[in-house]
Amino acid sequence: MDLEKRLLASRGVTLFLDVGANVGQTGLGLRRAGYRGRIVSFEPLAECFAKLEQTSGSDPLWQAFHLALGETSDNAEIGVSKNLQSSSLLPVTQHYVEAYYRNAYTRHEVTRVERLDTLLPDLARPDDVIHLKMDTQGYERFVLAGASGVIDRIYSVRMEVAVAEMYEGEMILPQAITMMTGLGFLLIDATPAFRDPRSGELLHLDLLFRRGGMAERHTAPPHDQSLKARIKRWNRERLRKRREGREAAP
Repeated sequence: MDLEKRLLASRGVTLFLDVGANVGQTGLGLRRAGYRGRIVSFEPLAECFAKLEQTSGSDPLWQAFHLALGETSDNAEIGVSKNLQSSSLLPVTQHYVEAYYRNAYTRHEVTRVERLDTLLPDLARPDDVIHLKMDTQGYERFVLAGASGVIDRIYSVRMEVAVAEMYEGEMILPQAITMMTGLGFLLIDATPAFRDPRSGELLHLDLLFRRGGMAERHTAPPHDQSLKARIKRWNRERLRKRREGREAAP
């Protein structure tokens, strides 16, 4: 995203959090574009992390961690897709597999999950300007839930979001915009990320958000709910609609 690169430069971003780094494509792209700040990458798949570690190893300002970010600190099973890039901690939907067969899982492996708000104090300096990039195959809302204690430290966010459920229980486009707006972020760009190869219909968008400035701190109004409460409310509503759909089926 060209605007993302301009944002990194214009706001003087000093710490780029690369969540769902795969083999390091984002970090390499940043360096080619001239970004000279620190990069911290997180990748849960063992096979991808081995390549990421090699890619980042010669760069003293690029750290890589073999783990996922989420709402809890625990071990979890991740579904490993044929193409590796579609691997997720959530079950993949049949619709997404039908769109591209390499999205199907071939196996599962255990990975470590940690909260960002427990890790960031050891990774960020007090004066860092922080950009968060998430490409976690439907797990973005859990990453945000685990960042609730440090969300005010983050200036800008890029996330890949589906227009309809590709992974069971994921946050889709309208919910993502509502959540980020409630956290004090402004949507400034949306770029098509993946289309159904059969129909050409849009499946994923890359969304770019920013705050008004690093001095600005969002304070929720008294009637507003916490991030965790809003996530639980959305989950309950989603389950209710699914039950109603099953009961209405002939």
